[in-house]
Amino acid sequence: EIAGACVLLASKVEEHRRGLKEISKACAMVAMKGNPQSEPGVVEKWQRLLKNREILVLESCCFDLDITHPYMYIDTLAMEYGIPVFIAKSAMAHVNDSMRSPICLLYKPEVVAVAALYFAMSIHKWSFSECIFDSRLVKLPANARREAEACIVDILDFYSSEAKTEKEVFKQQQQRLQQQQQQQKARKALLH
Repeated sequence: EIAGACVLLASKVEEHRRGLKEISKACAMVAMKGNPQSEPGVVEKWQRLLKNREILVLESCCFDLDITHPYMYIDTLAMEYGIPVFIAKSAMAHVNDSMRSPICLLYKPEVVAVAALYFAMSIHKWSFSECIFDSRLVKLPANARREAEACIVDILDFYSSEAKTEKEVFKQQQQRLQQQQQQQKARKALLH
């Protein structure tokens, strides 16, 4: 219920607007294991639940929906330190990737930005200046270096787990393809 309310609220705050009815249907599908029609009125029930839980979520975050993303800090730091555009874009790609993980909940956006820039600079073998942690334009926490390093470890862990998942999916696809090919051969043998 809370997750559905969070999705509803996020759809109002972020770029991808979804209506209450659409989100309620999706929640009903999950709750009813893919068959919301099995119970009459389930979508309407979810609409009422989501409206009630949305208030609870708003109260929990003190009605503060001003979301700050790391992208703004990446742009600011790149301009302040003359970091090339391709490195800033690479850092933004790492931020995009990390949005599928809890990283954005574990670290402040400015720390994620510094970590993503540091990571992008390392990947592109661009010399890194320690002064990025002493930015005059971006207020970083006192332990920014330590937090950025921990964030980079989390980004690497995320990429590692994604790669393992992709390998497993690839293996499964290969096995299915081989089975289909064997079935086709067996059918051809029966026909001849």
